[in-house]
Amino acid sequence: MTQGTTANDLISVRSSRFWALWHFNLTRLIFPARIVADHVGISTNIIRRWFVPWERTDEHLPLSHIAEVAHRRGLIWDAISVESSGGLNPLVVGGLRKSQARYFVDHVRERINESVAVTVPPARR
Repeated sequence: MTQGTTANDLISVRSSRFWALWHFNLTRLIFPARIVADHVGISTNIIRRWFVPWERTDEHLPLSHIAEVAHRRGLIWDAISVESSGGLNPLVVGGLRKSQARYFVDHVRERINESVAVTVPPARR
């Protein structure tokens, strides 16, 4: 998990290698899935097959298009799902440590609320 203190600060979380070992997932053991949030939006970096790491899925969702940030809690590991306002193809990363997932979701929700509060025009009289 990484966090900066500037306006371009990043929050980055990756899936647990112990989770990958537990699920016999060699790809996640070598290349953990990552989800990154900054002041612009949320991005994922997922490699599907270990033997072709150049074939990866990089997805980005701007903060203005985020409808919901879901935190799915498990017994040991958690998952984060970020849904767009269009409702298609959510960004999902699983196998996250509980504290990192909670921290990520809390800060992304704060950023979404801040961006909504700034863009709402004042009421006219």
